[in-house]
Amino acid sequence: MKGILTVTVLLLFCSLAFGQGFSVGANLGGSYNSMNPDDPTMDNLTGLGFGGGLVFEVDFLPMLGVELDILYSQYKYSYSGELMLIGDYDITMTYNNLVVPILLKYKFAMPTISPYFVAGPSIIKNLSGETEITLMDITVSTDFEDDELELDFGIQFGAGANIGVTPAINISPYVRFQYNLTGDLDWTDGFKESMYDILFGINFTYKIR
Repeated sequence: MKGILTVTVLLLFCSLAFGQGFSVGANLGGSYNSMNPDDPTMDNLTGLGFGGGLVFEVDFLPMLGVELDILYSQYKYSYSGELMLIGDYDITMTYNNLVVPILLKYKFAMPTISPYFVAGPSIIKNLSGETEITLMDITVSTDFEDDELELDFGIQFGAGANIGVTPAINISPYVRFQYNLTGDLDWTDGFKESMYDILFGINFTYKIR
């Protein structure tokens, strides 16, 4: 958390000292989550998540800026299978995350609606989570232990559009792809899983300067 606060303060300082604008706001969004456990006996685990949080934007040039988000994001992964002589079962893993992307933003200077592209690294910190298993109409939930909660690093890229409501207020719908570069789960020991998320949502920002 100290590192996140430091980056936020640095962005604010750079904006005031060198930048052409500084905006703050809020985010509301969702995600499609996918995990490939690299296990030949299992299919991909997929699910839908949601989240939201704070948005900070610094404009260094009319067409170039940086966006820093501090978000709560819930990612969910579900899988259905069958045990011989027992029946079907369902597994759902839910992660409550702190996600912090730091994105370089290239904007097209157009009136009213301005498309943009973003790319950059993201920090994904598991805050808590649980596994829910349903078998023979019996559901059991188990919280993750502390040593099962990871600090991962990913990369995001995507596109969106700034829609000017007033000279100071923007609404910005977006779609982004996030790939987890360091995901490694204990229960997939011996396999190399891959994890990615398709992110979608809206930023609401107010230009302070």
